[in-house]
Amino acid sequence: MKTLSRNIQLLSCLVCLFLSISFSSTAQNSTEHWRPAVHFSPTKNWTNDPNGLIFFKGYYHLFFQHNPQGNDWGNMSWGHARTKDLLHWEELPLAIPHGEEYIFSGCVVWDKDHVSGLGDPKKELLVAIYTADYPNKKQEQHLAYSNDEGLTWKKYDHNPILDIQLLNFRDPNIIWHEASKQYVMSIAKPLERSVQFYGSKNLLKWDLLSEFSNQGELEMIWECPSIVELPIEGREKESKWVLFNSSQGVQKGFVGMQYFVGEFNGKTFTNENSSETKLFVDFGKDFYAAIPFYNTPEKEVLWLAWALSWQYAKEQPTYPWKGQMSSVRKLSLVDTQEGLRLKQIFQPDFNQMEPTFQAKDISISKPKMLNGFKMLQGKSYVIDMEVEETHADRWGLKWQSVDNPQEYTLVAFDEIKKQWFIDRSHSGKILSPGFFKVDSAPWVEGRSRHMRVWVDHSMLELLAQDGTVSISSLRFPVSAKENLSIFSDKGKLDLKQITIWEVK
Repeated sequence: MKTLSRNIQLLSCLVCLFLSISFSSTAQNSTEHWRPAVHFSPTKNWTNDPNGLIFFKGYYHLFFQHNPQGNDWGNMSWGHARTKDLLHWEELPLAIPHGEEYIFSGCVVWDKDHVSGLGDPKKELLVAIYTADYPNKKQEQHLAYSNDEGLTWKKYDHNPILDIQLLNFRDPNIIWHEASKQYVMSIAKPLERSVQFYGSKNLLKWDLLSEFSNQGELEMIWECPSIVELPIEGREKESKWVLFNSSQGVQKGFVGMQYFVGEFNGKTFTNENSSETKLFVDFGKDFYAAIPFYNTPEKEVLWLAWALSWQYAKEQPTYPWKGQMSSVRKLSLVDTQEGLRLKQIFQPDFNQMEPTFQAKDISISKPKMLNGFKMLQGKSYVIDMEVEETHADRWGLKWQSVDNPQEYTLVAFDEIKKQWFIDRSHSGKILSPGFFKVDSAPWVEGRSRHMRVWVDHSMLELLAQDGTVSISSLRFPVSAKENLSIFSDKGKLDLKQITIWEVK
């Protein structure tokens, strides 16, 4: 009986080993068909927040939270990529590896006058300031520097440069504030729902300037703050300061980003709206931790975000990578009936490019399939539609599986509810219960029925009403082939134009 028992145990172990190998093999199958073509994702392994965004010597540099050893969160270090055209990314060797400390989010500035006194004074100097996380102990701010355009970094011998003895104190972002002739750092005290501002003349010694807290969205922690001065469109030479931070998003329990519009005098930020006003950057679930690029040409404010949600990030079914970045977007402010609001425009500027397809003055009363476009099967393109008039209840774009009509995705406008929305509840693999919820954004009164959608394999980004409405959502279709159609429910749709740019 002992021999039989041992044999049964051995057989059971072998079966478990076989099943483990089988499931592991299945989980490790490459999913390149979901990889975005022109939105950055690392060749392999985990990524989350963008870090250290900077334009320097003809390249836009992206550093990013990265696990160099696996496809899950851990071993946090800074990965590195760069692009000249904001579309085609070159991944570079690991920039700042972790030691006993994890390398959390931060920024990179160009120390053009060598005020820090670090590195070789005869060479250009980049300075990275980031959060050093000692797990379950504390977070403090560290510095590293580079004399070779960010390819290699040396950690500062006298770190930390800022330590207030907190377990949660993170995500420094730095600007040069010209009026006060100092560097200004915004940094989060997450549990206190607070952003602190620090000033420095040399990037090494930082003095507390002020604190902004407990306004806007407060149900989740605050992270990844940044402050920028944005132009107001239509008002010559007028601008306002905007403070961003990552927080709870539009939907309860899901992360997102909020912003505050006001004034900054080099010391204190003043919110021009009531403390209860909540302004959201994006109405989808997959736009988080965006920060601006430093040192951009012509002082344009450009940024990008991590295109994923913490609520289901570990369930993203991709291999050998997990996590990706949003498009780059140009920021400004515009007047609306409710006050100044954020405007985002995809970059590069597709209006300056030759379209792959364009048609004008189209009337639709039943679904019109966009046939004969090979580019649509490539699943990387931008569609621009502008409505002249409509009597429909709902209208928009529908992607539908060729093999399974029950698999589809909608990007559309509901005329009854006055809402823009992305419906991915039947889009293929559903990662979590929250994935079922339709992502919707309210109509902005006084602006046109204009939508621009960027499709890049697993990514959908909607910028509507000339960029005042943003919804970013992932999807993971099971079917390899799908049809795209323009639909109009219960009424006619008159389009001024439809334009498509293939992006590859």
